[in-house]
Amino acid sequence: MPDDALPRGEGSAVGDERFFLVASAVMVAVIIAGFAKLYLRGISTFAAPWPVHLHALVFMGWVGFFMVQVGLATTGRLRQHRWLGRIGALLVPALVVIGAATLFRMMRHATVPPFWTYAYFLVMNLMALTGFAGLALAGIRLRRRTLWHRRLLFCGMAALVITPVNRLMPDAVLAQSMSLGSALAILLFPVAGMIADRLRDGRVHPAWFWGLGVLVATGVTTEIVGRTPLAGVAVTRITAGSPGAEVDPFVQHLPPR
Repeated sequence: MPDDALPRGEGSAVGDERFFLVASAVMVAVIIAGFAKLYLRGISTFAAPWPVHLHALVFMGWVGFFMVQVGLATTGRLRQHRWLGRIGALLVPALVVIGAATLFRMMRHATVPPFWTYAYFLVMNLMALTGFAGLALAGIRLRRRTLWHRRLLFCGMAALVITPVNRLMPDAVLAQSMSLGSALAILLFPVAGMIADRLRDGRVHPAWFWGLGVLVATGVTTEIVGRTPLAGVAVTRITAGSPGAEVDPFVQHLPPR
């Protein structure tokens, strides 16, 4: 729907195209850099089993889809943007299901990367998927309200960026605080949007507060619940009868120096 057909009081999306195009490109660059670092360090290889390839294919497919949609929307090709949006409604739940399945498989096969305890790793990834799904589906639901639609989907994408940001973090930071630094880093995306709104319009759109609130909530939940016995019980049930059951859910394994 063109912006002149937005509900009264919704305002115009004209003027924020450059921010979303540039900021989304930065986000995608961070994702690619995170995966590239794993490959260059020899941690990730093309010899991984097929479920890992499926996860990578679906995730990078979403990243490509996201960037194409941003490009279409910010250059005025709204008809194509709306048509492709139907695919996004299917990709979001697929990404969540495959992401959770890959997470559980890593834990059962005892292939969780170093720096995280299994309990923390479980909660961190589930919170990232939950934050992404909630914000993305809300954005799709509000697709006729462009200002909300753009901002909520952008914040939803930021929730997923915590994993590549983790990969870019110095080892010493991960060893000291696991993903706390990364959780704070991804908040820069909605904060940048708030600043852009303020400079351009003199006010901050409320969608940013919702997006920022969800990202803060997922980070706080990870820090609290990821260190509780409840998370340990969940890990025990997921890894029962597998090599992962031999790993203490609360022991942080560090790579050899």
